[in-house]
Amino acid sequence: MTILRSCIFALVALFFAGLLPVVAQEANDQGSAAKGSSSQQIEQANEALVKVLNDPESRAAFLELLQKSTAASGAGGTGAGAAPQDANSPAAVPEDASMQENLALRVGEYTRVLVDDTGYLLEQALRSLNGLGLVLRGDIPVKWERAQEIAIQVVFVLVAAYAGFLISQIAAKALYPRMSVYARYGGGLTRSFILILTSIVDGITVGIGWAVGNGAALLSYGGFDTGVTLQESLALNAFFVIGLANVALRFIFAPGRPELRLLPFTDDSSLYWYRRLRLFLYWIIYGVFLAVPVANVAVSFVLGNALRFIVVLLGMIYLAVLVLRNRQRVQEGTKDYAGHLQSALARRALTAVGRLWHIAALGYIVAIFIIWVTRPFDATTIIIRATGLSILTIMAGMVLSLVMTRAIKGGIRLPDELNRTLPALQHRLNAFVPRLLKIIRFAVFLVTMLLLLEIWGVLSLIDWLVSEAGVQLLSSYGSALLVLLVAFTIWLAVMSWVDLRLQARSGHIVTARERTLFQLFRNASTVVIIVMATLLALSEIGVDIGPLIAGAGVVGLAISFGAQTLVKDIITGAFIQIENAINEGDVVTVAGITGTVEGLTVRSVRMRDLDGTTHIIPFSSVDMVSNFMRGFSYHVALIGVSYDTDIGAAKEAMLEAFRRLKETDFGPKILDEFEMHGVTNFGASSIDIRGRIKTLPGDQWSVGRAFNEFVKQVFDERDIEIPFPQVTYHAATPPFAEELEKPKQRRKLPVTAGDVADDAPADDG
Repeated sequence: MTILRSCIFALVALFFAGLLPVVAQEANDQGSAAKGSSSQQIEQANEALVKVLNDPESRAAFLELLQKSTAASGAGGTGAGAAPQDANSPAAVPEDASMQENLALRVGEYTRVLVDDTGYLLEQALRSLNGLGLVLRGDIPVKWERAQEIAIQVVFVLVAAYAGFLISQIAAKALYPRMSVYARYGGGLTRSFILILTSIVDGITVGIGWAVGNGAALLSYGGFDTGVTLQESLALNAFFVIGLANVALRFIFAPGRPELRLLPFTDDSSLYWYRRLRLFLYWIIYGVFLAVPVANVAVSFVLGNALRFIVVLLGMIYLAVLVLRNRQRVQEGTKDYAGHLQSALARRALTAVGRLWHIAALGYIVAIFIIWVTRPFDATTIIIRATGLSILTIMAGMVLSLVMTRAIKGGIRLPDELNRTLPALQHRLNAFVPRLLKIIRFAVFLVTMLLLLEIWGVLSLIDWLVSEAGVQLLSSYGSALLVLLVAFTIWLAVMSWVDLRLQARSGHIVTARERTLFQLFRNASTVVIIVMATLLALSEIGVDIGPLIAGAGVVGLAISFGAQTLVKDIITGAFIQIENAINEGDVVTVAGITGTVEGLTVRSVRMRDLDGTTHIIPFSSVDMVSNFMRGFSYHVALIGVSYDTDIGAAKEAMLEAFRRLKETDFGPKILDEFEMHGVTNFGASSIDIRGRIKTLPGDQWSVGRAFNEFVKQVFDERDIEIPFPQVTYHAATPPFAEELEKPKQRRKLPVTAGDVADDAPADDG
């Protein structure tokens, strides 16, 4: 009998719970005369059969026995004289009709099982309350003296146990303030560790109380000779179970200790839920673990069974009312908390949990009630085991999720020394590890849900995992995940090695060529690792990568024919890098463009010219590279002077300008003395004198500009004229005008440096 089918009829059973005593009374009156030893034997046989059917091993053995019996009878009824197949037999029925018939049979079988389970549930409820009616009518006598003696023994050992527990709690609370300080200023992992430690301390105090109670039981009522009685043992076991349950509640809600609280409860809400759930636990545990066994011993087993049903029924009603009263409150709290989350998926998931939590809670309550009613003998074991494992599973998943959430938000922190050596390593880890942790966190959530379904018998996850399909699936996907992790580790190691080689160290200066080649190696290795890891991972999960490789080859061949220019770009770029023709930071002339190289790829070069314009030039269009940054450079000075200038004085002035230049900050950039080439050209209005200055690569332009300034300064000091284009007009004079007196020419006044020519018209026009 499954829990899910029975949950539908739980409310029906609760509705008829009030009528059960009357029905039991009438049934008892009508059949009291016919009851005897035979009815008791039948009842005992029914109970034995129920036990056999509830036990999985006994049920399997019983079914195997029935199958063998059926096979034996079938073998005896078949043979050569068997009747021929009838036309209406299943083999003669068409396939569609057979499918319809099978579907109808399945629906009918499911309905029959559902009705049988409902009837069995009601029958068990009636049987549970039957003993209460017998006690109320006086058919079963109550042993009051025995009940009083048991009550005294139980109260005595419980008082001793609680005294030992409270004293140990007072001693343990001395440790809590210091732990609270550590938890308040520590991280999520520290808080989790301190919470687990305090829970262990609380569990130890419960154990001390249980030991004190057993000691008191041994010292009373006969001492060590009689030992601990059954009722005393039941009371102490109930005390121990309720103590551990309270420890679990304090672990979840942490009332009065907000610094240790893992869940987003306020102080009021945590105290509210802790008190009400603790009241429920006291009612259920002391009722089932103590009151019911005592009733069995003092009165009768039927009274204990009825008392168990009443305790469980009232406890489930209390929980259902508690859930329904706080449904809206919990929904609003989860919605407010979801608004502070960064992940949209987490917000939607938590909001959906807030809307549906009461349905899951009511389902849990109904399932527990059905287990108590249908399997009263082992219900305690099933519920405690399932609930305890569920709590442990949820707490473990919650702790792991919180730790990973803290790591996702805080990121990976590497030591300072490692950050100085590999500054990009932490950035790369924080770019990939948080995403990986998010995937692992989602996997933890799925595993937690599957384990909960396994615990409550909805799914058989463990059986599937140990099956051939489960082992194959886990091994294949585990191998694929391992391949990806190894590939990521290799990629991270390669990137770190490249970063290490690109760092300037004592005695080693990273050249522009090394930087360019290592960056190209980084890009190429990244592509190779990604492709290889993807193919290997697909191969591990069962994907045939042969067609993929063949298809990639065909596609590559087709692309190579259609992308000849791209192939030419790559090949030309590879040879350019091998010949060390271009590096980042060089000033080059490529395809008629002169500028500074900002970046290199396998197919193009990115340059920025003097105007700031960026040019991306594919290598296929490069037929010549002019690099201004190799070894050394020259500034060629071509100075023009007037024809009436002394050439020797002009050369001396240029040398003086060079000497002044070497005394400035440009001196370390000059590699050699000034090379005087002499007169190189007779121009229209000037004589050109050429010289050359050898500089460091890339400094020829700045050195040349500074040299020109000093040349102008020295030429001005020595009155050496730098010519500029001039035009002279000659006018023809008539013969009769030569005899006339020439007019007095106007003397040209010198123009001072501060005067400005004023050729504008007068103000009056």
